[in-house]
Amino acid sequence: MSRPPLDFGLYLVTDSVQAGGWQNVAGIVEQAIAGGVTVVQVRDKHADDATFTQLLLSVAEVARPHGVDVVVNDRVHIAARFGFDVHIGQDDMPLHQARELLGPSPRIGLSVGSEAELDAVLDTTIRPDVLGLGPVFATSTKLDAGASLGITGLQKLARRAAQNSLASVAIGGITSSNINAVRQTTVDGVCVVSAIMSAENPRLAALTLSAHPPQVTSHTPSSFAPSPKEK
Repeated sequence: MSRPPLDFGLYLVTDSVQAGGWQNVAGIVEQAIAGGVTVVQVRDKHADDATFTQLLLSVAEVARPHGVDVVVNDRVHIAARFGFDVHIGQDDMPLHQARELLGPSPRIGLSVGSEAELDAVLDTTIRPDVLGLGPVFATSTKLDAGASLGITGLQKLARRAAQNSLASVAIGGITSSNINAVRQTTVDGVCVVSAIMSAENPRLAALTLSAHPPQVTSHTPSSFAPSPKEK
């Protein structure tokens, strides 16, 4: 299904622990958006569904006015309930099942960390809308991440993704010191976690990492805040 294009330039994945609690995440996200973040994925592996929903809606409240897309990590049932985009890992719900639950409109991102995993994606008739390629470098924010790709491995996967009309973003251990090397590959965007979530000044951190200065976007993301009765 044709969807409005997204600017994946600087993609923030949230971390409630690094934020000092889930209640602080939306404030950090708001500052990061002011610094140039273009997409926000809400991830909290430890929160129950009720708490995660509160977190998700608080982030959507600060992101939507700026045209920033909000993505749900893993919890497809919550994404389906509210119509958000979703990102799933190799060990999460199968892609075809996620699409069945979500319907045709929401975007689905899928983690890919090897040539074999990309081969599997390309062999299926139902494909994700964007690939999360990584980890590029060693990372402590995702303990079950596979072996690091490095820049060379990242470029191989990103090139193949582009050749098959799949958008891709790089993730894993990306900081201000290595982001330029990552951007030299053919990925469509760069994902960060600690570089912003742990920063003393999230806005300044995002500005440093951003490839483009903040600007008002014209696209309409698929994410939406529910009506009051749904909260």
